[in-house]
Parts: sequence; C-alpha cells; structure tokens
Amino acid sequence: MADEKTSRDRGTRQDEHRERVLGVIAEPGPAERLADSLASELPRALESARNAKRSREAAGTRHGEDAGSSQEAGETGENGEAGGGSWRVEVVRRTLPLDSSGTVPLLDIGRRERNGRDWEAVVVLTELPRRADHLPVLADCAPEHQVGLVSLVAMGAVAVRRRTREMLVHLVVDHLADDMGGTGATDGTARKGREGAAGGTAPSRCRVIDEREARESSEEGGAQRAVDANVQLEGQGLHFTLPGWQGKLRLLAGMVRTNRPWRLVPSLSPALAGSTAGAAFGVFYSSIWQLADAFSTGRLLAVSLLAVVAMIAWLVLAHNLWERPQKAGLRAFTALYNAATVATVSCGVVIMFVLLFTATFLAALVIIPPAYLAKTLKHSVGPVDVVTVAWLASCLGTVVGALGSGLADEEAVRGAAFSRGERRRQDWRAEEEARQEQEGETTEESGGTGSGDGSGSGG
Repeated sequence: MADEKTSRDRGTRQDEHRERVLGVIAEPGPAERLADSLASELPRALESARNAKRSREAAGTRHGEDAGSSQEAGETGENGEAGGGSWRVEVVRRTLPLDSSGTVPLLDIGRRERNGRDWEAVVVLTELPRRADHLPVLADCAPEHQVGLVSLVAMGAVAVRRRTREMLVHLVVDHLADDMGGTGATDGTARKGREGAAGGTAPSRCRVIDEREARESSEEGGAQRAVDANVQLEGQGLHFTLPGWQGKLRLLAGMVRTNRPWRLVPSLSPALAGSTAGAAFGVFYSSIWQLADAFSTGRLLAVSLLAVVAMIAWLVLAHNLWERPQKAGLRAFTALYNAATVATVSCGVVIMFVLLFTATFLAALVIIPPAYLAKTLKHSVGPVDVVTVAWLASCLGTVVGALGSGLADEEAVRGAAFSRGERRRQDWRAEEEARQEQEGETTEESGGTGSGDGSGSGG
C-alpha cells in the first residue's frame, strides 16, 4: 500500500509539473494583434499570479489548521514550481460564428478547439460588446468547461493592454486552470467574487453575476435573457461586470476606439470635396470676411456646432446607420450601439472639421493680403481676424460637405464607421430581418391560400 501511495504521489507531482498550454482564440484585427503581443508576457504573469494565490492559500491554511497541516501547505504553496508547471500560450486566429439567434456559441467553440489540441484552457478575445443586467461585461467564463471570453471593448479606450492581461490572468488562475479552482471550486469562487473583487487577481470594482443562480431563480429571468443576448453559456457561466456610470462610459469609449473614427475622414471623398469647395468660397469672397468680422465668438461657436451636428445627422440618417430594436428585450443593446455610432461619427466629423479649419487657415494666410483684408473690414487686422475668416469658412464648408456626404457609398461609410466585428453583427441583423420578413410574407400567402380553399369547399 505504501508503494502504491508513493507511486500515485509521484505521478501527481509529474502531472503538476507538466507544461500547460493556454489557447487564445482571437478575432482578426485588433484582437489578434493584441493576443500576439501578449503571448510572450502571459506565461510569466500566470506563474506569478499562481504563486501569489498559493501563498495566500497557504497563509490562510496556517491560521485555520494545525501545525502539521500548515507545514504541508507551506511546502506546496511556497515552492516556486509546486502546484503547476510552466505555461505556454498558443494564439489561433478565428472569425467567431454567430448562431441562428445571433449569439456566440462559446461552449461549442471551446469544446471544438480543446478537443483538437492539448490545451489546459481556452480564452476567446473578441470586439463584441457585452452587457448583463444593464452593466458592461468585461469577461465571461464557464469554469466546468474551462472556456472563457474577454470583451476588448469593455476595457475602455486607454490601458487596454494592461487591463486585458489582468483579466486573462484572473480567468485562468482563479477559474479555468485545473489546480486553481476550475471545476472544483467554481461555486465558492463565484460567491467570493460577488462579495468583493471576484478573486485575488480580478480587476478592482469587478462584480460577478452567476448565470446558474439566475437560472434557478424565476425572478431573475430578465437578467438571464440579457446575459444570453451575446454569448451562449447554457446557464453555466460567470459574467464579470463593471457597475456604475464609469463602467458604461468605459464600454462606450472602448466601442468608439474599436470603430477607429479617424478612418471616417478619407472614406468620405464626396463630403471632403464639398467641404473644400465651401471653405474655398469663404476664403475668396469678401462678403464672408465681413460677416465673420461681424460675428461674436459665441455666434461663431453656435454656427460651428450647428454645422457639425448637421454633418453628423446627415451621415447617420442618409446611410442608415441608426438601428431600431428588433425585440423589446434588446432595446438597451440597441441604444448602446446607436450611442457608439453617434460617438464614432461625431469624432470623425470633429477630426474632419479640425483638419478643414487648419487647411483653410493656412490657405487664408497665403491668399488674402493683409492690406486688402484691412481695407475691406475698415480696421487694422491681425492673425485673429484671419482665424475668424477661416473659422466661418470652415463652418460653411462643413454644411456643404454634409450635403455631399449623401453621395458617398453606403458600404464605404459603414466600413469606415464600424469595426469588422460590428459590421458582421449588423450583417447578421440584416439577414435576420430579411428572413423574418420573408417568413411573414410566406405566412400571409399560406393564410390567403387556406382561406381560398375553405371558400371553395364551402361552395
């Protein structure tokens, strides 16, 4: 019996010291680039977090158990290599599929990828925004299946790399790895997360929603539907959220950053042509100079705001960028998408206005002779007067550009205003709407045919 126990312990130690592989499935684009850059950092971060957690567990054990048990726990937790071998990260590029309901089948993805490879756990990096109970979701995981998902847009517009690394380490160390509480300690870990910071390596202010409890409670059925709107975990997952307005603003900023609004400017060639022509008119015609000189700063600001708002509204409405909720339960998601759309287009238009103003100001310095400008305005002039002329000319150009933006190709505008993942989601929505419309027409035709047959039979 002693030999059998020794052999079993030796096998356990060898298994603990094996090389562990973390699979990271990243969508093409920013998610893939971020995953590639983190692949070399994650092994050391995982080892450090694992050892720190084992040290905390050993310290807790020494306070709660006898001296003999404490010594054993200390030997297991304080040895740098005890409790798990080194980590290696493999990055795989995948375009995440959407099922018939428009959700990401995360469990199916995790099972398929893990069955084909010797992965300890698998984490998906995506640009899809996630919300649960009207809260931004940083990440989701199913500990029993050792699969997780991290939403990059919920990491905000700054420090995305650091926040993503911290979230990945937390998912693997506290929830997904076998010896770190993956399948055996999920309930306790989840409850501890709901009480505070969701585990030792979790981001601060992170709140955990346990999908299993939502499934058990009929009162929380609405929260269950919101959780399942983007990722399907079959009622077995944990969702890490950021409460409060700070979390919502961070999610919105992340969505705008992912959409990369600066790409909107070169994609609107008709609008740029119209804006340039309108601004040139303001530079060459002296009546615009006199009007700009008569305007107060407040009036110029108001005109600028109206011009920018007109351009934003025209782009959103003329190119069908505004969404309407398909279902009552998805109104919060639709409002989020529309807010991100307006913010993205607004940033792009503001960037275009600043560039147009800079070009117009330089052109005015070259084209307008100071003496002629002073003669026209009937007072001495300086750089401020040239700025005022360029300012009003830029407002005029922006209004003209708004009209010209209607001539831009709708696909080009969508491609510039939205990220790859967001365009895929919108394409799915369009296909779903077309399918529902077709089904409705088929139902009406069937009803009409049935009524005709019934009349014939009655006759």
